[in-house]
Amino acid sequence: MKYSILKPVAVVFCSVAVAGGLRAAPPPSADDVGDAGSFGHAALYMGADSGFVTLASVCDPEPAPVPPETANDSQCFTLNPAPASTHFEADDILRIKLPKKATRTIIYPALNFFINYQLHNTTGVDQPQGLFAYTATVSIESDALLDPSIIDPSTGLPANGKLINQFSYAYRDDRSMENGERHRQRMTLVRVGNAGINKAQLIAQGLSPAVVDNLFNSAMTLRMSISGDVKLLTDATITGNMRLFGD
Repeated sequence: MKYSILKPVAVVFCSVAVAGGLRAAPPPSADDVGDAGSFGHAALYMGADSGFVTLASVCDPEPAPVPPETANDSQCFTLNPAPASTHFEADDILRIKLPKKATRTIIYPALNFFINYQLHNTTGVDQPQGLFAYTATVSIESDALLDPSIIDPSTGLPANGKLINQFSYAYRDDRSMENGERHRQRMTLVRVGNAGINKAQLIAQGLSPAVVDNLFNSAMTLRMSISGDVKLLTDATITGNMRLFGD
């Protein structure tokens, strides 16, 4: 009888000793794992959204600029006749709104783009440049960034509620084109977070730990914009997709 009582007691003590030993182990450092802040945390899905850009000889109808509250997720831009270049800016093409305390230490973006475009030299002479280039940038908006003393590291100016260009992707096809040469591309492009947008990164950019903690404790909106330049382009579509993960 004594044996049957002592055995489970011994097991309990052993379990406590093992647990105590595990708790005593120091957490890994940034030198060990790179991102010590999120190490061991479970990953969270935090939403996904898509936006669409069209470049065409005629947009019917031509979209009018709209404020973020009624943002246009499908924007079209009219191309200038060849060989003139065309610049386009599709602001706030998609957005994900995160509630307070949606994530602990990291926002991990995963971006992909479905692109379809054609460069065609129809000018009658060789041309030094056919171009299809765009950049997608992700910005963060939050009331936690409204304090005038908070400086946006990307601009050196007061943030005014927004940190611009916290994550980006760029694509460029730049080539000389002989008269009559045609080039069609269809592909899927992917960019994932690596370091993501994390607390340590924001502090390293110059934001105070208190501001960063307040930001992650507050509601945030992440917006993607796509801008670019093209030349000798006949048509193009860009579908931008963003999924966010956190911890």
